[in-house]
Amino acid sequence: MRRRDAEEAEIERPTAVVVNDGGPNGYGVIINLGRAGVPVLSVNSDPKDITFYSRYATKVISPEVKAEAEFIEFLAGVGEKLTPKPVLFVTGDTPLLVILRHKPKLEKYFHFPIADLELIEKLVNKKYFYQTLQEIGTDHPRTYFPRHISEVAAISRELHYPYIVKPVNSRTFKQKFKVKIFKADSAQQLIELYKKATDAGEEVVLQQEIPGEERYLVYTYFSRNLKPAAISCYKKIRLSPSPYGNACVCETVWEPEVVNFVLEVLTRLKFWGLAEPEVQRDPRDGRLKLIEINARSTTETRLSAALGMNMEFLAYSECLGRPIENKTRLDNAFQQKPVKWVDIREDLYTVFSRREGYLARKEITIWGWLKSLKGKREYAIMAWDDPIPFAVHFFRFLASILRGSL
Repeated sequence: MRRRDAEEAEIERPTAVVVNDGGPNGYGVIINLGRAGVPVLSVNSDPKDITFYSRYATKVISPEVKAEAEFIEFLAGVGEKLTPKPVLFVTGDTPLLVILRHKPKLEKYFHFPIADLELIEKLVNKKYFYQTLQEIGTDHPRTYFPRHISEVAAISRELHYPYIVKPVNSRTFKQKFKVKIFKADSAQQLIELYKKATDAGEEVVLQQEIPGEERYLVYTYFSRNLKPAAISCYKKIRLSPSPYGNACVCETVWEPEVVNFVLEVLTRLKFWGLAEPEVQRDPRDGRLKLIEINARSTTETRLSAALGMNMEFLAYSECLGRPIENKTRLDNAFQQKPVKWVDIREDLYTVFSRREGYLARKEITIWGWLKSLKGKREYAIMAWDDPIPFAVHFFRFLASILRGSL
């Protein structure tokens, strides 16, 4: 063993506690930290959480996040038992806000690689987010914040459609309607969809749809001195469901215009921590528009690690006061061949779905699909050094097909 490796092996590595959503996001964080030699506890209330099968994590079944007081007491108890003081990661917006509301209590037991509640709320709550973008002068889709259906009726006559009805709380909206947004192609439809959402108790904004396929994700870790420690950039290839879903296939690219746009926004916000802004180019005026900012780890996080930028380990190291190597790349960043990130289950669904799939809409051919998967790949839930989660994931997928639930 080299001297440097021996010295690193002697460094005590506190536990990382990952409060996760049971999907690729949490699994990616656990894989990245586990491969870096960090002991990991995976915390979720769902006993079927796929990360519980990972060799890199010890499972911890918690109370549900919606039982807020009980959940926080449980989490504090977990942290209190761990020595040295652990580092806390959160992979979903709802638990993130809950935990930050109780940060004064929890920071006694955990290191937080997360910005404060005031800033995170501005990014998670879509109403606050787009109002903030207006205040700092950042390009984004035209957005309205009606308080009553009468305002929607007045606005609707002046809009150039299509428009989308976008929830302030995307999680509860998707639970109720099984979609991320509503799309309106006319004034009457906009009024009806606004009423449908608000009658169900959802607060929404109205936003002009941006056409085109040029969509980017920029995953970064901003250190506490408000400087980017690492940056990676991806382009969305396919979405599930299309055209408003999450990426099921994306690919590393380096677009300096996109990266610099994102860095400028995060600097204006005085942001620090993990973040993944989403950017889309508007073909009508050629300008980049900011769609959203995920102020946490994200689904494709394994893609950055494949490029040599383990974002979560950088955050972990800085929390512990250890020096972090600056891997920021602003020029000629990705000279190596592109790397793709693939969520196999979602990609199969979004391509082969009989009524809504890319094949059914004639937006891709079988050959085009196969060609799109060529090259170096990272997977949502698949790792050769950690095979059991994929095996479980695959058999659940088969079972869902047999039940006819896909």
